[in-house]
Amino acid sequence: MKNRFCWLFAIILLAQSGFSQSQVNRYFIYFTDKSGDSYPYSISKPEAFLTQRAIDRRVNQGISITEEDLPVSPTYVQGLKDAGIDVFFTSRWMNGVLVNADTTLLDEVSQLAFVDSIAWIADTTRLSYEKNIPSDPEVFDPPVAVGGNSDIQLVMLGADKMHEDNIKGQGMLIAVLDNGFTGVNQFTPFQHLWENDRIVATKDYVENSGNVFQFGDHGTSVFSIIASNFTSSEGDLIGIAPEADFILCVTEEGGSEDRVEEYNWLLGAEFADSLGADVINASLGYSTFDISAHDYTEGDLDGKTAIVSIAAEMAAKKGMVVVTSAGNSGRRTPPGNLISHPADASRILAVGSVDPNFERSDFSSVGPTTDGRIKPDVSAFGDGTAVMRGSGAIERGGGTSFASPLIAGFAACIWQMNPDRKYNEVIAAIKNSGHLDGSPDTMLGWGVPNYIYAKDVKALNINDILEDRVTFYPNPFVGDTLYLITKGKFKEGMQIRILDPKGSLVFNKEFKRKDIKENMELTIDGSQQGVYFLFLQTGKNQKIVKLINF
Repeated sequence: MKNRFCWLFAIILLAQSGFSQSQVNRYFIYFTDKSGDSYPYSISKPEAFLTQRAIDRRVNQGISITEEDLPVSPTYVQGLKDAGIDVFFTSRWMNGVLVNADTTLLDEVSQLAFVDSIAWIADTTRLSYEKNIPSDPEVFDPPVAVGGNSDIQLVMLGADKMHEDNIKGQGMLIAVLDNGFTGVNQFTPFQHLWENDRIVATKDYVENSGNVFQFGDHGTSVFSIIASNFTSSEGDLIGIAPEADFILCVTEEGGSEDRVEEYNWLLGAEFADSLGADVINASLGYSTFDISAHDYTEGDLDGKTAIVSIAAEMAAKKGMVVVTSAGNSGRRTPPGNLISHPADASRILAVGSVDPNFERSDFSSVGPTTDGRIKPDVSAFGDGTAVMRGSGAIERGGGTSFASPLIAGFAACIWQMNPDRKYNEVIAAIKNSGHLDGSPDTMLGWGVPNYIYAKDVKALNINDILEDRVTFYPNPFVGDTLYLITKGKFKEGMQIRILDPKGSLVFNKEFKRKDIKENMELTIDGSQQGVYFLFLQTGKNQKIVKLINF
């Protein structure tokens, strides 16, 4: 029976002309089955292809190990090598291999009894067998510049409180799929990871070089949002889950956009699965390609068509929380403003971007999916996020790529607090804690999650019943003093946090019930002109106030 994925592609070999002319390209070869002479694997012995951590993750969630988890046939792989094919990576989930192949060999290979089909996924090749594995760093450089502060991106999720409770991702394993991680083995915001052996595995699927600390720094910035740990008098860059363990995979090629990147994503997700990862972050999206025949259309946003969306669904089925960016096409004319793949996958968290006022960033892609599901699922601060660049500079950047890792790290921490939950229960808790819970939309999904509610699976009351109970003045203000007038009783106390225009936390205090007076004076650092944001929380209610400082 022909492979069930073949119909998905406009990349059947016949679509590629000139096979008689020699050229080495990249292909994915699908096998007919998982057998062959003396096939060595069985479902009853998963330790041969999954770590104990990966097995335990499935057992804890009641997820069966199936034939889909079995590795490809070594006999079939050897058969391709004997035919002159360079085999680089194997896929358990799609029962095939990613290869370099000369076009003159394709007709012969397609006739092999164990070959189901061949998908053309990129012109030329970057894959080789040469390794360039770097040594672990011993000396680290300080950032060359500090132009950002991570307070606001943490406060908006309640992650500052989460860190106060010492929930920082301990014991969790997060995989990051991206375009490269330059500087991660060089600068001090990542030093703690090396000193504590928190980077447990790396994989380069672009060149097969063994070195992920090269190519690009989009991955560096994304990774810094989760894992960095840097404080200075100029500003802090604290990751949302800095004490987790990490897997770093290069799956994205710079300077081109080809279907091979979807397969690299698949392979990275399988690698993460085999090592027992809890969470995958992939701030990557696909829609159009350098080979126009490979482009997806609006009708393909169903979570079942794009290879990368299918891969994301499979990763979720294995019990991992998969988090991806919604896309940055929000400014385009509809339907060009829609989410990209794999954000359309149903069992994952697709993340949109908000500004400091909890409003959608205009670049953030929107839903729904073709089959009418709400996307994105949730949102986070991606409009001026503090990040570390590969150059060594800490600065602010924008994009749903930087909202996604906030939610990935957040998910790991919520799961850390509730280890008995299943992956879909973690996702449900995060969505139900969003500030739009009860009225989700195709702009921000369920909104910005909040630690206080996600950890206890409590729904956030979006009705601002505090509107008539608390008043701040003067607004605009001058100087370092604000006044708060309260009405009624606050049985669960009150927490007030204030961020200045640079995103630095200038006031953070929790008031017990007995400390709340009708008239209260707050002393802050009012040295920055511009917009301050005040977050007031009491019980399950939250109020956000813009304060203008002249």
